[in-house]
Amino acid sequence: MKTVALVSGGKDSCYNMVLCQQYGHEVVALANLLPEAQETDDLDSYMYQTVGHQVIAAYAECMGLPLYRRRITGRSADQRLVYEDTQGDEVEDLAALLAYIKQQHPEVTAVASGAIASDYQRTRVERVCARLGLVSLAYLWHQPQAALLRRMIDSNIDAILVKIAAAGLTPRKHLGARLASLPAQLHALRRLYGSNVCGEGGEYESLTLDCPLFTRGRIVLDSWQAVTVSEDSMAPVALLHPTAFHVEPKQPAAGSTAAAAGAAAAEVIEVPPDWWPPVAQQAGEPAGSAAPSAAKAALDVQLSTVEGGQYCSLTASVAAAPAGADLDLSSAAGTAAALSSALRRISDALPGLGLRWTSSLFVHLYVPSMAQFGAANAAYAAFLPAINPPSRATVELGGNAELALVVEVLFARQPEGRRVLHVQSISEWAPSCIGPYSQATRHRGLALFAGQIALDPPTMGIIGGGIDAQCVRCLLSCQRVAVAVRTDLPQSLLWCTVYCSDASGAAGRQRAAAHLAAFLEGQLDTALLEQQPQQLQDSSSTEQQAGDGSGSGGDSEEEGEEAASDGEEDLELDEYLQPPAMRPHWQPLLTFVTVPELPRGVLVEIQPAACLVDESLAEDSSSSSDEEEGEEAAAARRSRREAAAAARPAGSSMPGWIGRLRRTSNGSSSSSLWSPGRLCKVHSSISRAAAAADWRWTVRIAASELAAGVEAAGLEAADVAACKIYCLASLLGSQGGPTAAELREAIAAALPGVQPAVVPVTAVGSSAGAEAAILLEALALRS
Repeated sequence: MKTVALVSGGKDSCYNMVLCQQYGHEVVALANLLPEAQETDDLDSYMYQTVGHQVIAAYAECMGLPLYRRRITGRSADQRLVYEDTQGDEVEDLAALLAYIKQQHPEVTAVASGAIASDYQRTRVERVCARLGLVSLAYLWHQPQAALLRRMIDSNIDAILVKIAAAGLTPRKHLGARLASLPAQLHALRRLYGSNVCGEGGEYESLTLDCPLFTRGRIVLDSWQAVTVSEDSMAPVALLHPTAFHVEPKQPAAGSTAAAAGAAAAEVIEVPPDWWPPVAQQAGEPAGSAAPSAAKAALDVQLSTVEGGQYCSLTASVAAAPAGADLDLSSAAGTAAALSSALRRISDALPGLGLRWTSSLFVHLYVPSMAQFGAANAAYAAFLPAINPPSRATVELGGNAELALVVEVLFARQPEGRRVLHVQSISEWAPSCIGPYSQATRHRGLALFAGQIALDPPTMGIIGGGIDAQCVRCLLSCQRVAVAVRTDLPQSLLWCTVYCSDASGAAGRQRAAAHLAAFLEGQLDTALLEQQPQQLQDSSSTEQQAGDGSGSGGDSEEEGEEAASDGEEDLELDEYLQPPAMRPHWQPLLTFVTVPELPRGVLVEIQPAACLVDESLAEDSSSSSDEEEGEEAAAARRSRREAAAAARPAGSSMPGWIGRLRRTSNGSSSSSLWSPGRLCKVHSSISRAAAAADWRWTVRIAASELAAGVEAAGLEAADVAACKIYCLASLLGSQGGPTAAELREAIAAALPGVQPAVVPVTAVGSSAGAEAAILLEALALRS
């Protein structure tokens, strides 16, 4: 992609440009924001680094690229984590700058920024990109800082410290010191004070003087002044004010004409402070007005509701078009029309239930043809919120004569506490969610993960290697998302749906089950990924080079040797990249579903749900104890444990808060995962033989098992939040087989008021080898 790079002068933004080039993008312009007053060095900003801004103009000459600059006139008006467009905010200066550049360079489709750990900065850049139709490239996002620092230095990022503000850093020793000389000392400070080796906690700021993309010249700092901001004895604050510098030309290759072209392009353009782009439409609650006109087509849409007391789910099912119908629902226009009609039906029902799209937690989307995924996404985006959208899983519906499309949406009646992880930037961390869906949605102790497919995060391409490599990639991405929302998936997984495509076959389900089991046991074979050997080699190289840094300029030789010996590099993950300590004590519920096709032709899609570490759905983490909490909290915890043990039905052997119970009867079997009075997830499956003999009787038995599971957990039908019936597509609506309406009636008889979603599939089971004809699911929740 043609890319404009946001440059502050720091090492992070420069190294991100290097990675953009490595991943095949072309930086065609630079963008920089600087203080309104030229004499200001350090702006009080949550968003922008401005120390050393006097030097940034030289970047145009060093790279042979145009540099666009705008002075910051706004302030940090909206300081919430998720930014909403606010007039007078400093983010609007960024939006104006990028809008101006896009006007001058219509070929630009991406923006590069150097965010590593700051959600505050990342979400604001992503918001601006979404407004302007640009893709955010943030390859440093959530990379381990120790390894990242070494990668920067090994990539010849030549940077100096221009601001210090941390214990252990002093103006005399460290201001102006080259970053390459400091790793050992930075690691020593990390061990002493818990500081960030890349300066993510504001410990220091840097200024890049040379990097691989500076092909025309390098910056030489001739003189500078040290400015003391605070003389705090523990953590003095000081910055470097450049007073003189020049660009030292680099010799171009023999016969190269690039130097002349670069000189012509190396222009510095200051965007007028009074230039503002046209007012963009504010994003928020979508009205569906942008939905395709095809949505008005006359389609048969059935709305089913599960009106729980605290949660509610709505399902819109579009009937298959009769033979000879004008609109082919598997075409792009037909898919858009069907999905728009379904979402419109749900939207129309929300006011009467006291709900809004912004209280949605999860969307299951079953489309007629995955070949029309793009058309479905466009229709979907017209209804779902662009800011804080729910998580989503999308698969192709099993071919049948009754249903063409199904949309199931879970809502929280009290959305307070709803949090989403919506990382739209392309990075090396995990696949981005550029569309209107999030990687995970959290609400009152639960984390609902989007369906994860085998996307290579930095390229967003499907990885090779077959079902094995795809499973590993999916699970690694799921775990990275889990850590970001503060849980540990192998320890906290409650239930998981594993979708396999028809192309993967029965063997694919078995392989997926094996990899999932290995993942839960901490034995996932990451070597199956094609890129993994190189990653391991890089990590090994980093470890071998640990401790090679020497003391900074001004130290004696003895001081430098002491710092190096005390501050050898360690590759321990940063705290925010480490999974929380948890203790598993239950077996998660698993569902294996085979469908005709999955997004982008992948073989597997994994959709987990987990509990969060700081909620009472999970047992205490191993890092806490009753004594640490105080007597009152400890007594309350013991009381809850005793209540859980007393409420455990006979046959459940699981200790602690969450238990498992399995029942088997003639033709059906059920499993439930429950936390007394809070949560219950029940599966009840019907064998193919039992369904063939008498599906009506076995469905009634299976439905009663759902009701029994909910009751055993101390919950009621009014607590049921969602209910679903997977049915073999070959059985649904066939001669002698059940219709969707008949299946819904069977559930309603056992759980009054519950109208389940009916989903036709190729195969389904509660294990990889199980071959059920019908599988019923119910989720009951009470906050």
